Amino acid sequence: GSRPKPYHPSINNYHRHPTTTFLKMSTTTSSSSQPYKRAKLSHLPPSTKTIGTHSGTFQADEALGVWLLRQLPLYRQSTVIRTRDSAVLDEKCDIVIDVGGVYDHEKLRYD
Repeated sequence: GSRPKPYHPSINNYHRHPTTTFLKMSTTTSSSSQPYKRAKLSHLPPSTKTIGTHSGTFQADEALGVWLLRQLPLYRQSTVIRTRDSAVLDEKCDIVIDVGGVYDHEKLRYD
């Protein structure tokens, strides 16, 4: 059968496959020949913020949530507290994800 065309970067181009749509992104050439550049955050100091999530069995959703938050300058290298104690979450955490039974954007509580 026919195979989909290989990915090739270009500006605002889409390659359509019967089951998948690939967005083709523009790239710039660099000496390291990487088609992308990572944001450099090393000049920023580590955050003083604390992220709270549940204790117990590891689950991918809180791991991804913590990782995504730590990509932001506001939460760069933040401390993580793993507990289900609501008093600890309320007193010591600046943002709480995947625990507590509360979804409130104003209080930065996301469960």
